[in-house]
Amino acid sequence: MIEEVMELRGIPLSHLVTYLTECGGEAKSESLPIQVVGDQWQAEILREEQVRITSRFHVNAVFIRMTALEPESFERLMAQFRLKVLRVGG
Repeated sequence: MIEEVMELRGIPLSHLVTYLTECGGEAKSESLPIQVVGDQWQAEILREEQVRITSRFHVNAVFIRMTALEPESFERLMAQFRLKVLRVGG
């Protein structure tokens, strides 16, 4: 089994649930911890918190545990998910 915990900042929690369902998962709950289950993989959105960058600038941080039964399933999920959370600076 493959497992990784990720911290994603600046992306609304609801968008992350949508991205995981677009990767082929199905949300099993609506409150934290939110489980999204796909074919051979599972994501669990553990918590959301505010992170202080400066005295006036705060962003959200969402922690997600991704697990998969096989390395191939994990890599396929991560490749799809990373494209969805990719943000271009400006």
